[in-house]
Amino acid sequence: MILDNRFLLCWLAPIVAGLFSPYAQGFKHLVAFESKIAFYGFLVLYLFYALFALIKSPLVVKILKNTLVFISVFFAFLHFFLARYFDMLLTPSTIDTILATNLKESHDFLTSMVLPHGGVILGVVVAYVLFLYVVRVNVCLNRKIHIALITMFVLGIGAHMTKIKSVNMKLAYGASQAIERVIPLMREGHAIYTSLKEYGNNQAILQAIREPLPKDYLKVDSDSVPNVVLIVGESASRNFMHLYGYPVPNTPFLSGLAERERERDRNLFVFRDTIAPFGWTDRALKVLLNYSDVENRSTPWYEQKSFGAVFNAAGYQTFWLDNQQRPLLTNFYTIYPTVFTAHIWTNFELKEYDQVLIDVFKAQIQPQLKEHNFILFHLYGNHIYYHERFPKDFAKFTPKDIPYQGLHVQNDKDKQIVADYVNSIYYTDHILKEIFNLFKDKNAIIFYISDHAQDNFESSTTYAHRCSTYGVEIPFVVYVTDTFKQKYPQKVKQIAEAINKPFMSDDLIHSLLPIVGIHTKDNLESKNLFSPQFDIKRKRIYCGDRLYEK
Repeated sequence: MILDNRFLLCWLAPIVAGLFSPYAQGFKHLVAFESKIAFYGFLVLYLFYALFALIKSPLVVKILKNTLVFISVFFAFLHFFLARYFDMLLTPSTIDTILATNLKESHDFLTSMVLPHGGVILGVVVAYVLFLYVVRVNVCLNRKIHIALITMFVLGIGAHMTKIKSVNMKLAYGASQAIERVIPLMREGHAIYTSLKEYGNNQAILQAIREPLPKDYLKVDSDSVPNVVLIVGESASRNFMHLYGYPVPNTPFLSGLAERERERDRNLFVFRDTIAPFGWTDRALKVLLNYSDVENRSTPWYEQKSFGAVFNAAGYQTFWLDNQQRPLLTNFYTIYPTVFTAHIWTNFELKEYDQVLIDVFKAQIQPQLKEHNFILFHLYGNHIYYHERFPKDFAKFTPKDIPYQGLHVQNDKDKQIVADYVNSIYYTDHILKEIFNLFKDKNAIIFYISDHAQDNFESSTTYAHRCSTYGVEIPFVVYVTDTFKQKYPQKVKQIAEAINKPFMSDDLIHSLLPIVGIHTKDNLESKNLFSPQFDIKRKRIYCGDRLYEK
């Protein structure tokens, strides 16, 4: 058995990539994380090479080794790229996001987030090639070395198990963490397998989400709100909204409503401290639209009761209008909306602005409205490319109008990106005005919340999705009509008293349903934002393991 330069490259690549991992922050964590990658990476590669040694054909061995090199360095680069530019990890959720992406989104991501780093990609490829060409390693392992290595592996695994036990952690959980986080090739295989396992279970998922709710599961107030609207934004950051103090006046409609100071005149309530639990759409929506949350994350999303199922059981007509393109594969995006009475995708080529949602609502949904209705609008909002999210006549602000203090912009191109984002918010403000006007003469309550935010040059020289505090700081507002205020003064008071409470959007269902008059067996008062019993001390954990602290 001979360890060659390909073995060395496969071993070193994940170690180098690990230097950029969120798990390697701080010297103590860096040493612990990198030592595990080095140890387990060597073990995995040793086992592969031991298997290769059993194969008689040199050609087959060569092909297998080259394949191993390609897979190892590709995954290592993927870990580096995600960590360096997005502060993210390669997890099942990342794979879910990739599988949920449509062709246009893939094109936008490649051209806006990958190609600008083409020099880095080329440099890495050149480094890999030079390494294989220049470095010559041929270490022949004799029987004594094999025994020494096996002894080292046994002692190393034993030491790791002892460490796990010393912190009162179950061995199974500790082993699972190692597989998910540190063991090269196994962690990537686990992520892909876990994600694909859900995709392969689509029929069971469909059956689960369509399962009728038990008759005693919910209670509906006799005066429940007849028109409930949930607007789910896309990639909106409150840090770039005038409504939340941003100096550029890009939310004239929302800001105008918010400036009505007297409570009896106020229709809009702006929640000042709301975050998303994840920095990307797929994972965020899986906990936004049902009873899934950070605390019960071990339960699959499709086993939790959802908005669509609950409103259906409560006697509401339910409508899903989506201005994002249907994904290529059957997944959460295509399965979940089927629970609704009607679900419509409006943007098959991703060329439509969000105005199309209002047009489709008027033409197709309005005639179907009954006494009680729940309507969900899913915006394309502020997704990259920002300049494609608004018509030209909404390009109100130019780079000279934008303050760049605190932003890591490097050139005029970066400044234009920020200006485009600010204009996309300006257009979203207009869309919200249009939707609000659809219901202003009805007894209605409207919730607007974004799936996640964007970190636009705030924590680094990159923009768009990022698992940082900036990447999860989202807008959340509640709009009530005059008729609603007259009929439910106590509800208005509850809403007004909650605007400064710290909130994470995975608790939305616990808050929205009771305020509109629907009470279920899954509702927890500690998670109901509008309840006096709401837990204001809840630890808000985002992106899996990060504590949000202001």
